Amino acid sequence: MRIKAVGQGALQAAFVMAVGFVGIFVLNLLVWLVEQTNGSTFDTIIQTTARIWLNAQGVPIHISAGKVAGLQVPEYIFDLIPLGFALLIGWSMFRAGRRLSGESYLGYSWAGAILGYLALATALTAAAYTKAIYVLDWQGVFIPTGLFSALLIIGSVVGEPWYAEDQNPGQLRDRFKEFFVKNTARLPWALKPLVGPALRAGTAVVLALSAVSSIIVSMLLALNWVEVIRLYQSLQLSLLGTITVSAGQLALMPNVIALSNAWLTGVGFSLGEGSMVSPLGTELGPLPAIPMLAALPVGANSFSIIFILVPLLCAFGATLLIKSHTAELRFAYASATSSAIALGLAIGFVAAVEMWVLADFSGGSIGPGRMSTIGANPWLVAGVTFVEVSVASILAAFFSARPDAADPELIRRIK
Repeated sequence: MRIKAVGQGALQAAFVMAVGFVGIFVLNLLVWLVEQTNGSTFDTIIQTTARIWLNAQGVPIHISAGKVAGLQVPEYIFDLIPLGFALLIGWSMFRAGRRLSGESYLGYSWAGAILGYLALATALTAAAYTKAIYVLDWQGVFIPTGLFSALLIIGSVVGEPWYAEDQNPGQLRDRFKEFFVKNTARLPWALKPLVGPALRAGTAVVLALSAVSSIIVSMLLALNWVEVIRLYQSLQLSLLGTITVSAGQLALMPNVIALSNAWLTGVGFSLGEGSMVSPLGTELGPLPAIPMLAALPVGANSFSIIFILVPLLCAFGATLLIKSHTAELRFAYASATSSAIALGLAIGFVAAVEMWVLADFSGGSIGPGRMSTIGANPWLVAGVTFVEVSVASILAAFFSARPDAADPELIRRIK
């Protein structure tokens, strides 16, 4: 049974590899076979696919100094993560953990999965190496394996276990859950009732901002479709080339939505050193020939400043909607002012942390010089988000977190 559990874990690691690596490999292979690109071989297809797979899991790609189109280019790092592809790989990792959650020998399944993924990451890191383009060995091996291990264990522990008819529940899963439950119960009385409502409302604020950002991006693409088509035509792509470029843009769409979130806060983002895209105005320099960039707003528009109200409205609405989850909070805090300030600051903190994560992972470097600065300043985005969300949430919390009445038992004890 233990050997079977190890095998089940290794099988799930192979499933994650199939989702992440094989799909990109097949697309690259088709382009190579049909287009017959000069200088490309089967080895370069393996190397390119391995680099894309590693980069989607947060591994920086190092490009050595050399000549591109006759111009000398200094050494630089490409570390912009395609979040769409990264989310697909992360989902498959979490799904693998869910499939192992009912294993009687869960620890052996984890060991088999992690060791299998470690071996695959090691092989692909070696395959991705050339003198011109490479990844650092320890980053290529341990960053994907660490990410896989974390999401695998979370997927195995969260939710109800998946049991087969011939399986008995294991104890390791229950021990993990008990560990977190006990530590949560030990939180100070002032923090314990804030955790649940703050996580719900803060996450709702970020999700609402992302929904608004998605609508704005869709509208900009629809309004500027002519320029987008012109950029496609200027690239002179074949059918497979068009599919490949479109797939790459879809993989970057979550990055665009995250940057649009930063735009809604008023902070904005940059597409190269010295450039800025914000509600207060847009200043752009030379940009890569990516068709969806044709939808970027140009110049200053006084109407855009109104969008800064979106985070405030999202925070206000999310705080009002969690009233049914603040019963313990209304009991723990004696006054409306203290409960409103505590809840509002907690919601602002959660939203700020999540926005920091989105801003940090959505940007990066894509080239030397000015192209090494792509994205928003995560600390500035987090700080502005905390102020905006906290102010609106405190105002709304006077309704959703207001104590219903004095606690009679507490009054009796004081008397």
